[in-house]
Amino acid sequence: MEFDKESQVRILQVAAGREEGKDFEELDARIAHIMDLHPEFDEIWKLGELATHPQEIGGQIVNPFVHTVLHVIVDKQILTGQLEYVEVTYSRLKEQGMDDHNALHVIIAVYADLHFGSFRQGKPFDTLDYESQLVALSFEKADSED
Repeated sequence: MEFDKESQVRILQVAAGREEGKDFEELDARIAHIMDLHPEFDEIWKLGELATHPQEIGGQIVNPFVHTVLHVIVDKQILTGQLEYVEVTYSRLKEQGMDDHNALHVIIAVYADLHFGSFRQGKPFDTLDYESQLVALSFEKADSED
């Protein structure tokens, strides 16, 4: 999935189909699942093309389209094992006590920083840098002793 018009149309179609209770297959099912993880976007998807622009959600500026595409990209990396270190990092973060969705968001943040940094500089995505940053990630659950 790319940050392009075709992906925008597809995501908006999935959002509309979700509203209608439609069943999806493969990529569209993954997109619908990601939308299920983000109910805070539900009303925004109803805005159509405006949902592809940054919006204020919970006091933060978020682009639901970009966020969803990033989720799809990292989700695919984990599911396919194409970049084995992504799945290893995801599993490690969960084993350390991070919940599934937050583990995804931590990996997404690393990917997004590298992707958009490379894009702005006109350079290719640096998979070695991605791997080294993911290998360095860890999570320590805070003790809740009062």
